[in-house]
Amino acid sequence: MKQLILSKNDYEIKIALLEDEKLVELYIENIYQKEIVGNIYKGEVVNILNDGEIIFLDIGFEKNAFLAFEKKKFEKKFNVGDKIIVQVEAPERDNKGAKVTLDYSINGDNLVLLPNSKNISISKKIKDENERDRLKNIFLENQENGIIIRTASEKKSEAILKYEYERLIEINKEIKKNFENKKLGLLYDENNLLKNVVKNIFDKSISEFIVEADDRENFLKIREYLLEFNKEELSKKLKKYFKDEKIFDYYKINSEIKRARDKKVWLKSGGYLIIEKTEALVSIDVNTGQNTDKTIAKNIFNTNLEATKEIVRQLRLRNLSGIIIIDFINMKKSEDRKIIFQELKKELEKDRVETNLFDFTPLGLIQITRKRQGKELEKYFYEEPCEVCEGSGKKISFEREVLNILEDLDDLKNEKLLVHANKKIVEGLKKIKPDIEYKIISEGAAKIILQK
Repeated sequence: MKQLILSKNDYEIKIALLEDEKLVELYIENIYQKEIVGNIYKGEVVNILNDGEIIFLDIGFEKNAFLAFEKKKFEKKFNVGDKIIVQVEAPERDNKGAKVTLDYSINGDNLVLLPNSKNISISKKIKDENERDRLKNIFLENQENGIIIRTASEKKSEAILKYEYERLIEINKEIKKNFENKKLGLLYDENNLLKNVVKNIFDKSISEFIVEADDRENFLKIREYLLEFNKEELSKKLKKYFKDEKIFDYYKINSEIKRARDKKVWLKSGGYLIIEKTEALVSIDVNTGQNTDKTIAKNIFNTNLEATKEIVRQLRLRNLSGIIIIDFINMKKSEDRKIIFQELKKELEKDRVETNLFDFTPLGLIQITRKRQGKELEKYFYEEPCEVCEGSGKKISFEREVLNILEDLDDLKNEKLLVHANKKIVEGLKKIKPDIEYKIISEGAAKIILQK
């Protein structure tokens, strides 16, 4: 059974996807970390540099956005004060504003509309020449807008594709209408979380979409989006939650979110995964742990088999991307390795994000590449490294802290000193240096005070 669960407050909306009552995906939108890549804005030219190669625009953000053109590649001239439609290509970073483009596009399930083009292109992944011709002929009469025919269009009926095309045309008309009537700022929100979930995730495979009873606003929005995306038949799966307990607590989602930020992930068998992220890759190590099956080979195989499902669940839940290296427990039989590989491949088919799976290396490692899409889960909870451990996730040991203080005391042996430290540190110091003067503190780092 698959369920969508929506939780909302004044600052944040969270939507959880559960499969057989287990959290597998989590989508978050809050007022502090709202995604802007893909959004379309009305901007005003405020500065022009390098003879028009770089143009700065006010699109309603604190920092001005910028357009960058290759030298002599763009002939259109702009003047300060011009109003134009732009789409965000890259978010604000460091001291730079958002990077934008004039060639905005509007995404659909099967098509991408290119209002500033007249070209028709077809996904290279559609190999059948007859199918490519069929798809192209559907839109040959269209001379007003460019179209990208996506892989998902393959074998879709002409009626479905033309309906989507007309819907994208209507969105573009609304964008242009907003451009004429609105002040600077957002014209089209590509990153509306609720809209995207209804469009891309809420389908016939979902058993129910549950919304808190008092959240009338989002309940009605879901109905509107179902109508917009021609999914009215799914309205019967929309349910209200009436219990007093918070919806994410009732479905045990909050506890799952907390565990999804841990490095160690326990398996039901007693084995566990260690998930660590570095600059270059994500490493996942499978361990037998407390699993004490009678046969060692069987124990190893069963732990690896169980790990395949949990690994893919964690990739989806944490939204990990890039290069992922999995170190399964070493298996001697090639048949066992084949089964594990096939099970991992089967589980990855549940992932909406594009992945590539590579077979076992001679060292017994499996590599996955997963496309970067949206933020990793931890980015919503941990944005800056800890000031104490500087991002290492470790603190100095008790023994080392005592030794460091003793070393500092020796360096200052001719001075009258007072040590401020917690009770445990003071006890450790007095065992080695019983004559120290000290003051016990309840919190904070240990300090050595020079007395007058």
